[in-house]
Amino acid sequence: MLLDPARFAREIDGKPVRLFTLRNSQGMTVCVTNYGAKIEQVLVPDREGHFDDVVLGYESIEGVVGGAPSVGAFVGRYAGRIENARFSLGGIEHQLAANNGPHCLHGGLRGSRFQVFDAVQNDPFSVEMRYVFADGEEGFPGTLALSLVYRVTEANELTLDYEAVALDAPTMANFTTHAFFNLEGADSESALGHEVMVCASRYFGMTPELIATGQLLPVDGTPFDLRQPVVLDARVRKPPAADGVAGYDDCFAIDRTVAGELALCARVSAPGSGRVMEVWSTEPTMQFYTGLLAGEPLAGGLGKGGRRYVQQQSMCFEPQGYPNAPNLPAFPSALHEPGQGRQGRTLYRFSVS
Repeated sequence: MLLDPARFAREIDGKPVRLFTLRNSQGMTVCVTNYGAKIEQVLVPDREGHFDDVVLGYESIEGVVGGAPSVGAFVGRYAGRIENARFSLGGIEHQLAANNGPHCLHGGLRGSRFQVFDAVQNDPFSVEMRYVFADGEEGFPGTLALSLVYRVTEANELTLDYEAVALDAPTMANFTTHAFFNLEGADSESALGHEVMVCASRYFGMTPELIATGQLLPVDGTPFDLRQPVVLDARVRKPPAADGVAGYDDCFAIDRTVAGELALCARVSAPGSGRVMEVWSTEPTMQFYTGLLAGEPLAGGLGKGGRRYVQQQSMCFEPQGYPNAPNLPAFPSALHEPGQGRQGRTLYRFSVS
């Protein structure tokens, strides 16, 4: 069941690609490749103590390169959508790479999802990865150095700590992690039986193209009120009724008492396996994604075990900064000034009920 590192040992763009295996003494195991800093496998126990894989991923580097680019990735230079793939900074308009209609999604055509990170593993439970975004890369101004540490703790947590530093000019940046989870395990065909709670009293208004408008709306009386645990298939309707949605691809403003401190963003549980996952982060918002088209195949080739991955088979919990912030001055800034580091932490904590 454990992925074979030999199937990930390649060279891409003149840089070595590897699979790094992280373990704790409880048996939790996480496999991460430095191509896109992608999480390819997470093995955690169910209520009977049986281990299974709870994320989508691929069995070889060829599968990763040919698969859905966001699966497992650490996303930058800008997570989410930037409207019309442009923004102004210091009176200068910057045209970005458009890869989602006219918009820039997840950093453009060759964002960090497609890049080989420099990686070093100094102990059995962590790996450090680094990437430097060049000035002008995908249209973004300024050189930006990113460092990222994945760590497995003895409390069955997967932590992601990042720091981004603008080196020579102001730039815009926003990062997230994009693992696709199904706590029922690798053979589960749907995530809609999971019970989900999101700690958010407000969600972001979006255009039909999923561009943040600048509105923050109350969740009260809407299908976006997930403050109490909800079984997803009670909300995800086909076709959606007034109290339901076709699926979720929505951003929530996380309720928190102190900005920048670690806070609970979401809790999800699987009734069959008994697995529970809590999502904690220092980031102010979280994108919750199931996909909107039930059964629609994800882009690319087959996943682990020769499976064809589809929408609503899994869920993403993506803590990040404010969406489309470079074009919405009322939102907290995504500006990175030269020499000033910006840090973030996201933590996935696994247990059983």
